[in-house]
Amino acid sequence: MLKLGYLVIGSIATLLAIAGAMLPGLPATPFLLVALWAFARSSPRLMRELERIPVLRQALAEAQRFEERRTIRLEVKLFALAMAWGSVLFTAIAAGFSRPVLLGFVIAAALGGSFAMWWFPTET
Repeated sequence: MLKLGYLVIGSIATLLAIAGAMLPGLPATPFLLVALWAFARSSPRLMRELERIPVLRQALAEAQRFEERRTIRLEVKLFALAMAWGSVLFTAIAAGFSRPVLLGFVIAAALGGSFAMWWFPTET
């Protein structure tokens, strides 16, 4: 039953990572880290398949760098912050400031991403 749970978590995280690789403001790397973690505990075959998804190659390289060194490159941090807060601005303008709940969720996500970028050491 636990293995099934890991498979479900890994599959959902993989879908979110793919979405994050294509959508501005949604990061791919954190979801990819979760997928790698889940598949490492449940399915080595799915872990290998994850490496074959072309749109995830760059995020996978960053995730592997993070796993090895426990650091995030400055360029990745700056890009993540720009996308997160750019998404806040885009959402605010696109919604005409008329959807405070939606804007609140986007701001909460941007704050979470900003905290993560601050929390993890920068690769030197």
